[in-house]
Amino acid sequence: MPGPPARRLKHFLSPSLVSVSTGLLLLIITLVAACHSSHRNPVAPVTFSVTDSLTFTRAGSSTPVVMGTMPLVCCGLYDPSFVNEPAMRIVLYDPDAQKPGWQILILTNRAQAGAVTTLPTVVVAPSKVPHVSMFVADIENGNELNSDSQESTGTITVHSFSCTATAIQIDFSVDATLGSEFANAPSMEVHGTFRATLPMHSCP
Repeated sequence: MPGPPARRLKHFLSPSLVSVSTGLLLLIITLVAACHSSHRNPVAPVTFSVTDSLTFTRAGSSTPVVMGTMPLVCCGLYDPSFVNEPAMRIVLYDPDAQKPGWQILILTNRAQAGAVTTLPTVVVAPSKVPHVSMFVADIENGNELNSDSQESTGTITVHSFSCTATAIQIDFSVDATLGSEFANAPSMEVHGTFRATLPMHSCP
């Protein structure tokens, strides 16, 4: 992955968040095993699911980009040294760092379910980052794209989101062009929906 010119990339695949992903997979395996280990005292399994129809297409190409699919998810106080607000982070990435990855960040005390966010996304005081934002790390091309770039257009609609003691739920759709953080670098088209229910983890 290229060097971190932006604060969001610094946190995109931090070691502490990767450990959350590992813990998430272990939790799912443990819950499934526990459910099958006892008929007299079964453990209620966590219902989790991912429905992903998002497509990512680089400018000038008609071939969709193959994105990483390993999930990193968390809810909690995000980046206390800067953002310092409750947030939900959904990241999909490639553990081998060969494929691009993406992130959506939602400030859970600021964003409104059902609201349409028009790009470029903007910061509304007193927040330090937009209430809803999307970022793509295009590792193959050394490009980084985000919804607050001045070249970004379109919309992001967060239909619903929630963080409970046991699960994270998200349902959003995108119909947008994400501009690059680098001058003269290509944009990327993003279209489709993403819905998921995953076991709860706190943001590191």
